[in-house]
Amino acid sequence: MTPADDVFPGHWSEPGPMANLDRLLEDGDLDGLLRLIDDACDNGDWESVEGVATRSRAAIERGHQLWPAADHAEHRLALSAPANFAAAAVMRDAATFTVAPLAEVAASSHTWAELDPHLPVNGGALRAIVAHERVARGDNLTGVQLDEDPLGLPLCLAPWEQAVDSPAIGPYGVDDPVPAAGILEVSLIDGQPPPAGSEAESGRRALRDLPSAWTEGSEGAATTAAVIGTGPDAAAVLAGGEVRLRQLATEEAFGLLAWLGASGGAHGRRRGAARGRFEAWWCATALAGLDESDSSVSWPTPTDQLGQAVSELGWWRWDDRARPSGWFIGLAAEDPLDGIAWGLAVRDSIDTPSSS
Repeated sequence: MTPADDVFPGHWSEPGPMANLDRLLEDGDLDGLLRLIDDACDNGDWESVEGVATRSRAAIERGHQLWPAADHAEHRLALSAPANFAAAAVMRDAATFTVAPLAEVAASSHTWAELDPHLPVNGGALRAIVAHERVARGDNLTGVQLDEDPLGLPLCLAPWEQAVDSPAIGPYGVDDPVPAAGILEVSLIDGQPPPAGSEAESGRRALRDLPSAWTEGSEGAATTAAVIGTGPDAAAVLAGGEVRLRQLATEEAFGLLAWLGASGGAHGRRRGAARGRFEAWWCATALAGLDESDSSVSWPTPTDQLGQAVSELGWWRWDDRARPSGWFIGLAAEDPLDGIAWGLAVRDSIDTPSSS
């Protein structure tokens, strides 16, 4: 120990996190910033994590690409920090390459009561998305005032909607595998059903668009069919003959629509449970023939009207008996009153996407 240590205790201590942050930003040290974030999270030093989030993006002015550190810091704040830090990360809306929208990340680990005081009443669409994320998880927020609401859905789940119990969002990723198909039974379909006409196009288009995050942001592919016949007929057209099926209750079928609308596929970025619920409402409205072509129905479709319509449809989960090499979901829907059925097959590779 030197004499200076007696006079100035701690004089030779290591520099604090903010001094380290200054140095790491100046050096453009991405690995060092990521280590600083994780250490600060372990210590509950949310000010330092927020410092990384807000200052790393500006490093581009010095020629440093440090946005991965900024995105990771925003994600950790939304997931694990106290509600005031989490809400601030959501409202900055700066992260573009996180594994899930920050509104969903924050809503997965904080209640509406915790987040609401820190989300400005005039916070626009972001405040509304957080509210809808909590509704998707079972909160009844009827009566909450939203200054701007891009989704417009009821702020409570309908009796035929399932509360979301996934995904499992962690510090470094999301665990949200394809829901189990259950026990499927082989069905042999005789003959080839005739294709449906323009009357089925709206429903077919809605089904095709439902997994767009798989086809646009991952390695996925979606195919659809619309036939004059039954749900199993439509599934067999996509399967190429023999098909395995299980009929679904309305609640499970609607939950799968919402899961597909929320998922990013095997490699893409999630769109979030709030967006998934919106896409499910839109898809079900089109399949039931209650979409914008019916001028008597406004958006969102009244809960009772949509619930009655989707309960009158038949729903199936299916596959073609082939062992899937990646992610796969097969769905079929049937309108028995009009004799029309639709099928959807969605696939995504589990291999790491190529960089080309």
